[in-house]
Amino acid sequence: MGYTVARIVQPGKSNTKIAHGERFDIRSCTVSLAASDTAGFNVCPRAIPRSRINQQLAEGGTLEQIIADGNAKGLSACSVSCVTNEAGKGAAPFVREPRIILTNWYRENRAEFIAHLMDELRAECVAAAKRKQIAACRPNVDSDVPYERTLPEMFDLPMQFWDYTKVSTRLGKTPANYHLTYSVNDGTQPEDWQRVYDSGCNIAVVFDTYWQPGGHENGRKFGQLPTWYTDPNGYRWRVIDGDKSDFRFLDDGPVCVGLRLKGFSFGRMVARLSGFAVSVPRTVRGLFSKIHPAKAA
Repeated sequence: MGYTVARIVQPGKSNTKIAHGERFDIRSCTVSLAASDTAGFNVCPRAIPRSRINQQLAEGGTLEQIIADGNAKGLSACSVSCVTNEAGKGAAPFVREPRIILTNWYRENRAEFIAHLMDELRAECVAAAKRKQIAACRPNVDSDVPYERTLPEMFDLPMQFWDYTKVSTRLGKTPANYHLTYSVNDGTQPEDWQRVYDSGCNIAVVFDTYWQPGGHENGRKFGQLPTWYTDPNGYRWRVIDGDKSDFRFLDDGPVCVGLRLKGFSFGRMVARLSGFAVSVPRTVRGLFSKIHPAKAA
């Protein structure tokens, strides 16, 4: 089978959030597979497959029951409200279709996929070195693939890698140049929290607050994040603003990376319904700034 895509690796500046980090002396790039099982191959093992959700809804199931059943198995309903499908250009066919092609390529001819990926990453390293920049890559923009197992040679490159993950068994088991942040979600189980504590990693939490970056300046709203987040076991985490930059490998620790809920109305509704999005405390509820976090002091 032929795979028609221009490149596997995309420049970081093509991703709106990662582009905010351009103020750093970092040359970033990304790899975007198709989220969940959009391509017929599930690349998000701790998310309820989108196809299963669609099938159960067609059979008369309710979202509440689908979410409850998935959560009981440690699965998140994030595949419905996934920001890569429900926000910005990620919802457009010209973005989704290449991601599906890449995912099928990774599944059906992994050796060829890896060879092309490594060539492109080496080129990124060379370009960064010429400009005396740090080369960095986020290989799981839309997925949760354990590249430390499926592509260990990637981490021999002079490059910093980073990702978010819901698969807690990956924590503390990655190469030194692969930074993981655990994504707290509606399917998080007690054993996930224990692995977070044992590994000493940072966590990311999505907060249900304003995210209105478009339109006229007067209509823009960026909700205020809480200063602290208390997890289900009573541990308090200092919250930092994760919308300032996506370069998680620059974060101190241990911290909670606060992210504002994004996406279209339906996805946001499901995120609230499932508990994937956490309500902000009353002390900051309704408070917002008109200045984008990346540009704020």
